[in-house]
Amino acid sequence: MREPVTFVEIDQDFCAHSFGVSPCAAALGPQGKCFNTLKTCQDEVNFNPEPLTLTFSLKGQANTPGIYAIPSVMSVSTAPTVINPGGGSRQSGPLGMRASLTVSFEDAPHSDNLVDKYAGTRGYDALNRGTFWGKWLARAPYYNNRIIRVRDGYAGQPLAEMTTRTYIIDKITGPDRGKVTVTAKDMLKLADDDKSQAPKPSNGELIIDYTAEDPITELRVTGADAGEYPAPGVVRVGRELMSYTGVTTVSETEIELTGISRAVMGSEQKQHKLKDRVQLCLQYDGIRVDEIIYDLLTEYGSVDPDWIDYDAWQAEAGLWLQQYTFTGIITEPTGVTSLISELAEQSLTHVWWDERQQKILLETIKPPIYEDVPRINDSKNIISDSVKIKVEPKARVSQVWVFFGQIDPTEKITNEENFARLRVRADLEAESDQQYGDSNIRKIYSRWIETEAQAINITTRLLNRFRDMPKYVTLELDSKDRHFWTGDIVDMTHIAIVDFTGEPQETRYQIISAEEVEPGHKTEYVLEKYEYEIGLLFGRWMANNAPDYDGATEEQRFLGMWWGNVNGEQEDGKKYLWS
Repeated sequence: MREPVTFVEIDQDFCAHSFGVSPCAAALGPQGKCFNTLKTCQDEVNFNPEPLTLTFSLKGQANTPGIYAIPSVMSVSTAPTVINPGGGSRQSGPLGMRASLTVSFEDAPHSDNLVDKYAGTRGYDALNRGTFWGKWLARAPYYNNRIIRVRDGYAGQPLAEMTTRTYIIDKITGPDRGKVTVTAKDMLKLADDDKSQAPKPSNGELIIDYTAEDPITELRVTGADAGEYPAPGVVRVGRELMSYTGVTTVSETEIELTGISRAVMGSEQKQHKLKDRVQLCLQYDGIRVDEIIYDLLTEYGSVDPDWIDYDAWQAEAGLWLQQYTFTGIITEPTGVTSLISELAEQSLTHVWWDERQQKILLETIKPPIYEDVPRINDSKNIISDSVKIKVEPKARVSQVWVFFGQIDPTEKITNEENFARLRVRADLEAESDQQYGDSNIRKIYSRWIETEAQAINITTRLLNRFRDMPKYVTLELDSKDRHFWTGDIVDMTHIAIVDFTGEPQETRYQIISAEEVEPGHKTEYVLEKYEYEIGLLFGRWMANNAPDYDGATEEQRFLGMWWGNVNGEQEDGKKYLWS
């Protein structure tokens, strides 16, 4: 019988230098040597942090040879990532729900082993000086957004081979009556609206008044340097947008934006007052959606590019998102998560943090394709009596309204009168008395969509995906199947999911959340059924040497894109949707 074990690791900033040894220029004073942390550093110019990994184990857990672990973990609890493909679930936004971690530690005296390079020279016994967490928080208070990992495995297993989930620390409470609690979130926390805005707030202000009629050629600005306004660009002053072609430094307190054109991009000329803010706008021009999301996360969301497998993003987008090149302008600081949610919904893409792969993943909503999809069923995988099935009526869609062609980018995004175009697609049969008997309208307000083709694509794909009530299955699998994780696709057979005759029917699902409810023993999954209109095929760009339709194999016909007749059909009646 294998014994499950759990370890928690925290990466602490720890200076690579030794006190008083070049390049550290610190001199021994009344406070003694540092503790190799920024808070205790006496030569901050030369502070050189490297991660020091502190390892903690569950109380009462057997020691693991070769691992120095502090046995103080009282409990570990997680809330899993929940992805929301297409924004179908109304219980969360298009980006779904974030993963979180809560770890409770017992606080007790500690020898300062590992955390103090100079413990042997202190002249006191560290075991008689405070507790581990009391001392650690005093020495290393800058723990926000530092890495914390949970490793679940079995006794004797190397740490590197254990199942590892990675988060960033959000807050630490305590010590309180001998207990400390660490709360952590997934990496997308760095893009939360209250932490990250795009564009970044500009510091510049008008140095004089301007009337609505002034023929401005230069805009006089104070409170900012020229570097804040790369040229050419567009700025927002009040409700007016102005483009500029250059920027000049006039003095230490003034710059000028030159080559001004007033009231661009549908905005109107307005009166402006001294000290009105001059906000640099963020523009994207014909950029594919995956590139925009990457830019928002890394440039404005403080996400390290190492957390993104951008090659995989580009491969996915190259196959499914070629049509989703967007042009848009953001005229005031807007939450990065809100912007990515718009992009995800309007390109039928989902973005999430995979705490096991330690990467932010991007995938599109796409139809089943030829691939080796694993199978699960009652006899081989699913734990008895663990299955729960539900539907979500509010997520059903019978009409999709896409408002696009934004008139004035300074207006609220939900102002329907501020859009020049509206594309509506409805499934009236689904609304009939013989079927659901009512309408469920999904409205999308887009600053990104420009073409009728893009609007048609999103309305068609959303109706195909959510015409019927989404079906969700919650189930549990034992440890041999713990490799399944969020985002995976499975074909499931379960006794309660049957065809018209009552025969169990293999059905394709996507795992939208996964949580090890008993580490090493049992994992709970939530699956969402794949729904696509029968008979509709999705075409994709093909290689130059691809065969004609008549000479193609069945697999090539399934995967490719083919010119049809005036009705978009082939001779055999198959109809493709441009993806």
